[in-house]
Amino acid sequence: MKLALCLYKYFPYGGLQRDFLRILNECRGRGHDVHVYTAEWKEEKPKGVTITNLKPKFPHGLLAVTNNAQNRSFHSRLQKALAQESFDLVIGFNKMPGLDVYYGADFCYLGRKLHASSRMERLGRRFRDMYAFEKAVFGRDSETLVLSLSEREKSVYQQYYGTPESRFHLLPATLDMDRKPVLEPLSIRARIRQELGVPDSDIVLLFIGSGFKTKGLDRALIGLSNLPPALYRRSHLVVIGEDNEKPFRRQAHKLDIAHKVRYLGGRTDIPELLSAGDLLVHPAYQENTGTVLLEAIASGLPVIVTNVCGYAGHILKAQAGIVLPSPFEQEQFNQQLTAMLTSDQRSTWSTNGIHYGSNPALYRMPDDAVNTIETFAINRSRSDEKQIALPRNVPWLHLRQDLANLGNFEQIMQIEGEVFREAPGRKTIRFTRHNQRYFLKTHTGVGWQEIIKNLVYFRLPVLGALNEWNGAHHLQQLKIDTLTIAGYGTTTGDPTGYGTATGNPAKRQSFIITEEISNAKSLEEFCSIWQKRPVRAGAELRFKRWLIRQLAETARRLHNSGANHRDFYLCHFLLQPGYENGQLAGSASQLFVIDLHRMQLRRHTPKRWKIKDVAGLHYSSMDLGLTQRDRLRFMKIYTQHSLRYILTHEAQFWRRVDRRAQRLYRAERLRQPMANTPVTQSLRGASTQL
Repeated sequence: MKLALCLYKYFPYGGLQRDFLRILNECRGRGHDVHVYTAEWKEEKPKGVTITNLKPKFPHGLLAVTNNAQNRSFHSRLQKALAQESFDLVIGFNKMPGLDVYYGADFCYLGRKLHASSRMERLGRRFRDMYAFEKAVFGRDSETLVLSLSEREKSVYQQYYGTPESRFHLLPATLDMDRKPVLEPLSIRARIRQELGVPDSDIVLLFIGSGFKTKGLDRALIGLSNLPPALYRRSHLVVIGEDNEKPFRRQAHKLDIAHKVRYLGGRTDIPELLSAGDLLVHPAYQENTGTVLLEAIASGLPVIVTNVCGYAGHILKAQAGIVLPSPFEQEQFNQQLTAMLTSDQRSTWSTNGIHYGSNPALYRMPDDAVNTIETFAINRSRSDEKQIALPRNVPWLHLRQDLANLGNFEQIMQIEGEVFREAPGRKTIRFTRHNQRYFLKTHTGVGWQEIIKNLVYFRLPVLGALNEWNGAHHLQQLKIDTLTIAGYGTTTGDPTGYGTATGNPAKRQSFIITEEISNAKSLEEFCSIWQKRPVRAGAELRFKRWLIRQLAETARRLHNSGANHRDFYLCHFLLQPGYENGQLAGSASQLFVIDLHRMQLRRHTPKRWKIKDVAGLHYSSMDLGLTQRDRLRFMKIYTQHSLRYILTHEAQFWRRVDRRAQRLYRAERLRQPMANTPVTQSLRGASTQL
């Protein structure tokens, strides 16, 4: 076959670039005619491969300095170059229109930026171009085959683009044969440390990867500066990678740790450097894979990493280090870094990693990738049918495989079942398929009156099921138990609400299908018994404290991630109680966050929305007999500070929480003056689980 491999830039130190070269060599080894198109090639060019440099050309000005402008220029010149040749397949290692196969090493741009960017940023050229290039690969009307490296990131692409499962091929985790562990690690460790001028008794923290900002070098520097004095004196941070060091050198000077940090630049002797380290620190902000994680544990080097990395799951499987949950908390990283450096488990982590890295399957990625490429080319050549692009007015529809026979959008909107809630423009029913119960919530339009009312109060109206769709995915990424989504559809033609929204917003239709959470009751209902019989001691007291911890940690992680619930009441938590030795136990129970239809996602959660959420919990628990100690426990867990600090520096926040909760309580009393039951019961609506 005649293949075109397209890559913006090649340099010898990047993980994507190394994978590119391995796949290129595998294609050549099988006799394929390989042509490479790139804007820049930094290294000796391989023999027997035609490499065409398409350097960006600009007609004017400062646009030439931006990566986005360079990428646009490269793609424009690439299209002209490809038109002059006849290729069986065009394979891209960066997202761009016109690809037959995409090697999916990058994270989902829209998933990271849509809620974290301002409206002005979303109107900018960079955002629009990145979105267009990504949609050209993952959109519903694309035919591009995606060689996916991460199951986690695949689900993010499907969340935002609805990419069919059939267009993904999940590649195995990948290690380069050139990065196998060294044969004499002790002697090499001594040599490298001598070159670095580090005594063998000292601690070497390694940070490896080009892209210092994305991979969290700033977090690693703060972690080093916060080590206990005795540990700090023996510790050094060695940074390997090709990137701009200046901002991080300035940060190190401000932290007074510049003499503890060494920058080695891009290096090819990574296995040797790994043998000289004591711990790999990788507190990344985002990373689709993270091949260096596998390289480290295979060399016997324990790892501390954030769970946003696609390969972080391998650290857990291998039991070769610690994976930090999202959202990232610097204090937690500092504590875990200290704990790992003083732990007696380090030798166990090292042994486990070496054993895990000896699996031959970890080195087979290029073979699997090229097999898939060849199969795709054969199947496409046999098929005379070409996929027809979907018209803009066709509803966007995503159904889990086991519900694929539910029908089209219109048929799903007409499904009948047990009605749980019905309001103007919204209806929730329960139905059964394959012995599994589901909830279907349909939205048929809120009307202009509701839209105008919200806008008058400076609120964005909820027009459909999109908030629940995005909210459930967001909570799942945070490892917060929530609804399991089985289907989603909308008439906007775009699940993001960005770019291609169509039709009258007052009549916009959508639906969401979720699995029923069985054997569960709302937390408000479960705790209502405390009104008559307060919890005093024993297993019940331990369980109450577990619940308080779960609520506080859920609120903290939600708010630290840039999200807020807006209906954060006890009735919107479902509890599946579990028992051990006949007694309630938190370790055997699960707490689910539900009713996400008003959830908001941003870069940072504004303080007023944090106050609203926490006040909602406070208000809905006022009649449950909670003690002042219970409330202080919640405050400590939520803020991660001591009571002295809270009462000194955060007193105003908690006063505002209390005032808002008291207003809600009084208002509910006025609405139900004759009620004999606690006012918070009027909020009960969790039985719909939506």
